[in-house]
Amino acid sequence: MEFQRYFQSFADYFWEWDNQIFSSDSVFETITIPNGPTIAYEKFVFEILEHLSQNSIPPFGTLLLAIIATNHDSDQAIAMIDTWAKSREISKTFPVEHSFRLGAAIGFMKQLSALPDDYKSGEKRLKLFQTIFEECHNRISSDRAEKILDEYKNHRHHLVRASVKEEFNEANFIKDFRTLAMLKVRFPKVQSILNAMEGVPYEDLKDKLEEEILEEKNLSDSADFVEELIQDDRTFQVGSLIRRLWSGLHIPLHHNHPSEQPMGGISDLTNKGDFDKLVISEFAYDDDVFMSRIANNEALYIQREVPPEADKFERILLIDVSLKNWGNPKILSYASAIAIARHPKTDIKCRIFVVGQDFKQVSLEKVQEVINALGELSIKLDCSIGINSFFQQNEISSKNQEVFLFSSEESLKLAPMQKVLSEYFSEIKYVFEMEMESIKIYKNQNKGRKMLQQIIMPLDELWYKEKKDLPRKTRDTSIDKIPLLYPVERNYKNIFHDGKDYYMYINRSLFLFTDTDFNKGLKKIASNLPFGDGVLAIKINSNGQKLFLCFYHDREQNVSIMNLDTQELKNGVLSYSELSGTKITAFEFSGEFYLTDDVSYLKIHDDLKTEYADRDVVKEAFLNYTRKRTSFIDNFMKSKFKYSVIKRIKGFSIVNNRIEVNGFDFVHLEFSKKHYYYAGESGDVSIRFDEKVNLILKNRGESFLDLVKVIKENTGQSLVKSKEIVEDELGVVLNNVTRENAEELKKIIESKGAVCYIETLFFESKDGSKVTNKDGILIFESSNDEIPKFYIPFIIDGRTVMATEIEYSGNDYFISDSVMESIKEKEFMEKYIEPFIHNIKQHGT
Repeated sequence: MEFQRYFQSFADYFWEWDNQIFSSDSVFETITIPNGPTIAYEKFVFEILEHLSQNSIPPFGTLLLAIIATNHDSDQAIAMIDTWAKSREISKTFPVEHSFRLGAAIGFMKQLSALPDDYKSGEKRLKLFQTIFEECHNRISSDRAEKILDEYKNHRHHLVRASVKEEFNEANFIKDFRTLAMLKVRFPKVQSILNAMEGVPYEDLKDKLEEEILEEKNLSDSADFVEELIQDDRTFQVGSLIRRLWSGLHIPLHHNHPSEQPMGGISDLTNKGDFDKLVISEFAYDDDVFMSRIANNEALYIQREVPPEADKFERILLIDVSLKNWGNPKILSYASAIAIARHPKTDIKCRIFVVGQDFKQVSLEKVQEVINALGELSIKLDCSIGINSFFQQNEISSKNQEVFLFSSEESLKLAPMQKVLSEYFSEIKYVFEMEMESIKIYKNQNKGRKMLQQIIMPLDELWYKEKKDLPRKTRDTSIDKIPLLYPVERNYKNIFHDGKDYYMYINRSLFLFTDTDFNKGLKKIASNLPFGDGVLAIKINSNGQKLFLCFYHDREQNVSIMNLDTQELKNGVLSYSELSGTKITAFEFSGEFYLTDDVSYLKIHDDLKTEYADRDVVKEAFLNYTRKRTSFIDNFMKSKFKYSVIKRIKGFSIVNNRIEVNGFDFVHLEFSKKHYYYAGESGDVSIRFDEKVNLILKNRGESFLDLVKVIKENTGQSLVKSKEIVEDELGVVLNNVTRENAEELKKIIESKGAVCYIETLFFESKDGSKVTNKDGILIFESSNDEIPKFYIPFIIDGRTVMATEIEYSGNDYFISDSVMESIKEKEFMEKYIEPFIHNIKQHGT
């Protein structure tokens, strides 16, 4: 029955069996569009199914749509399919949640039609189908596909039953077109299909899709990249060394495979070859002797010299990230690796690995990739284990590959490193030995190590000349560009108003209540503000700018005013001591700030000057301010929509196409506590994301010089930069590293009497996709730029929302932009979340 269901034809459908003749050689030879052109011959269709069945096969109708799109002169056929599909009762067949599928399916057919002709014929056409239908929706497993094809081979006449048309089947219609529409989500552009097949870029696809050969990296490309590294504070030290290395490195930039033929003399003669290469003297023999010499391989041929030719060759660069290679040696290692891989004149492909307690491939093509790679650290003393693991899992061909190792002089002297270098002596061709301000380059040859050169690197000079012109860091109080209102954390303490609008201050962020009936979330006004727990007030000045006041009881500079629009911050000390009460309140009245202890009233001007206020006038304003604030908080406490906001992620995973955060499963717009399986049912496939963090210095303690030295030795920063980190308020010791690396250095720093804390930045999968938590809103960023960024508030005990910049599905509580379009939950999952998960599963595991 499954065989018949798969090949079943339907009345008034876009395809049918034709030429219904049954014999020992032929069964329904063609499949056609009713009253239209031929789709395909039976034999060809079953060849495709046989090819695809090793993994899975798509629905039969979906396969026929793809065949139609890749046929010669497919435009007319696609137009017929489009017209036919629209003639159906679309309002019934494709309700709102399905309406996008028809257009997307036709759009994907047009993409297939726009492919270059060589991709729509022969082996490449089979590869195309295999690529697009891999793990497609509604697919049939390889086991079931094999049974269907076996029945076809043994009982071809069963197709007779499938050719008898049944009534039009709406579900089958939706399945065939929906499957193709979902491929449009995975492959939104023609280029996406080509990249998935071969990774070969095609240009000008609209203009007959003429293929263009990519030029090799030129000088301007590499120079621009180096300039980008220098401009970024986090990669400045690496970038500023590369040009120096380019001018001094004596490593070959090209590789040609040498001729394997003799270079002259009698060795040019051989007993095998083409007849046009016969030595002339062979023709002096009579016919019988000549034929005998040919038959017995005695005839002499000239073997011409073949000139050297370019071949596929690659370099493998191994960078030591163990403890002994931290600091300056690590910076020199990365700079050397980039100088070799990105040299403007080289045409040799390079692969780069970091080695420590294991090995991991990294890319150094973009600034952010360099930043991420610099964060790769190992707590082992040396990288011998990682090197050993690399060679055990990778077979090196001395003919087509050469290995470079970048490590410190101190690390290379260790016994485990000596052992592993000896064991893999023939595989490692070059060794770069890093010292504090120099690089020694060795070449392994003839069972010995030969020093090729030493490059002196005056680091203070190289780093100072460029860095002195870099702009100073400023506090970033800008808000995150998130198209949602924020979930409300039930904190009633830091709520205040300016007579018109109500605000809440939580975790150094300022939020605005957008609805006094509490049917909407909060809007973020500013973040990363320099105020802790104090007495707060806000007002609008004469220029329409928001001014934010904070008063502290126990600080030397006990009052601060910040202009939230210009970010100008003023700190000062109150000149009056009359506010001696235990409870001091700040409020706004008539465009001015006031402080009171319920006895005296003090006006604070924008320049922090103070004066007494008329008690009778201001007291009434204060009582009115207090009444309105109390009433607002009471109503807030009674509001119905209550939930818990999770602002800290301890773990993020993809488990069998589900999102799991902190042990909560995301299902049907809710985060539900995960139900743990018994041992016999724990078949979940889990992809865990790595936590990336910053290590922040909170309190430097008393050992200032010791702390500077520790940071310099363990981070690779210069002495000047290490001193700046210690002097800065909340200086960043490590940026974008794993939690394990941050905790290791945190222990070392705190042993010196300082205090650190770890700040989570985001969670990252192996393919580079990220999930960031911003004040309770999860931000999902795929490594595939074609998958839009989307957002989900992380709340429990309440219904949440999923949103992109233009569409959303779920709770309107978080929506403030009326322009955003509301779509069904299922549609949002198919358009955004499923492609996000599929990309990670395809590239990140």
